[in-house]
Amino acid sequence: MGGMVDDDDEIALPRHPGPGFRRCTVRLEPGECRPYLADAWRDCLVVVESGEVDLETTSGLRHTCRGGDVLWLAGLPIRRLVNRGRAPVLITTVRRR
Repeated sequence: MGGMVDDDDEIALPRHPGPGFRRCTVRLEPGECRPYLADAWRDCLVVVESGEVDLETTSGLRHTCRGGDVLWLAGLPIRRLVNRGRAPVLITTVRRR
């Protein structure tokens, strides 16, 4: 069926999404923390390509996202992104220009 994704299928954002869009890759090394800057995630479709990243909220709660997870981070009460694992985390974003 068109538009359906099986659990075994991988989500992949296009390498060249077209003239109206911009693609970016974020890499978090093991142990690295990155502050959440709302403007950096505004209007972005986010895919965790590999690894595990913790989204730490302003209240201190954590939610772990894993490779293959698709996210929308705009407007969330996130304080920072943290790689607590031993491998790098790769995150790809696509947004309108």
